[in-house]
Amino acid sequence: MSKSQDKMISKYMSYLRVNLIISAYNQVPLSWKDTQNNLGYCKIYFIEKGYGVVYIDDIAYYPKAGDLMFIPEGCTHGYSTIGPKTYTKHWCHFNAYIGSIPISDFLDIPYIKTIKNPQKIISLFEDLTAYYNSDNPFSPLNAQATLMQLLSTYFSEICKNDITLKTQMTDTKLNLLLDFIEKNLHNKITINVLADYMNLHPNYLIRLFTSTFGLSPMEYINRLRIERAKELLTINNESIKLISELVGFSTPYYFSLVFKKQTGLSPKQYRQLTYKKI
Repeated sequence: MSKSQDKMISKYMSYLRVNLIISAYNQVPLSWKDTQNNLGYCKIYFIEKGYGVVYIDDIAYYPKAGDLMFIPEGCTHGYSTIGPKTYTKHWCHFNAYIGSIPISDFLDIPYIKTIKNPQKIISLFEDLTAYYNSDNPFSPLNAQATLMQLLSTYFSEICKNDITLKTQMTDTKLNLLLDFIEKNLHNKITINVLADYMNLHPNYLIRLFTSTFGLSPMEYINRLRIERAKELLTINNESIKLISELVGFSTPYYFSLVFKKQTGLSPKQYRQLTYKKI
C-alpha cells in the first residue's frame, strides 16, 4: 500500500462510527440456513469450532475454527450448515459508517482472516455480548468502544496491502486537495476556491468529495479547523477571538457555534478542561 493510500485510510478511520445491533454466542442448529439476501448491516463471526458455509455475493466461503469473518453491509449474503458438527461461534451485527456512508463503500476488506491470538478476540466478544445484555445506561458506550477494538484488531491482523480503497478520485488528486486545505485553513476557503484549484465544477466537486469522504468539503474543513482549534486551546492562552482567526473562522461567534456543535462544549469550557500550564 502506498503512503498516499495509508493517508487516505487514516482519514477515513478518523471518521468511523459504529453502532452495535446485537452480539451473542451460540452453537447454530442444524436448521441454520438462509438464502442470499441483501444485507442491511455488517456482521462479524468468530468460529470456535464446527463446519458450515457462508455466501457473500454468490461466492461460497468455508470459515474454520480460529477464523474471524467480516461480512460487509450491502452484499448479498446467505449461510447454511453442511453436516452434524455445526458452527459454535461468537457473532455480532452492527453498522459501520464513515460520515454517513457504509465503510464497505470506501474500502475493500478481506472477508476471512485466521487470527494469531484467538483468546483476545474471544475476550473482546465476551465483553461485547455482556455490554449488549447489560441494563447499565453506560453499556452502549462500552459496547461501541469494544466493537471498535474488535474492528481494529481485525484490521491489524490483515496485511495492509490486502485493504484497498474504493474511490472516484485518484489518490494523488485527493491528497493534493487535502494538502491544499490543510495549508490554507487560516484563509477563507470556499467551494469556488477548491473547485478552481482542482479545475472542476463546484457541484461536481461537492458530489465527488462527499461520495469519497461521506461529508461535504465545508463539513470536512470545519472538522479540521475545530481539531486545530482544540490543539491551540490546549497549549496556549491566546484569546478565543485570535484562535478563531488562526483557524480560519470569519467571526468568534460562528467559531463558538461550530465548536460547541462538534464537541458539546464552548471553546472556553474546553480550554478550562484541557489547558496545559507550561
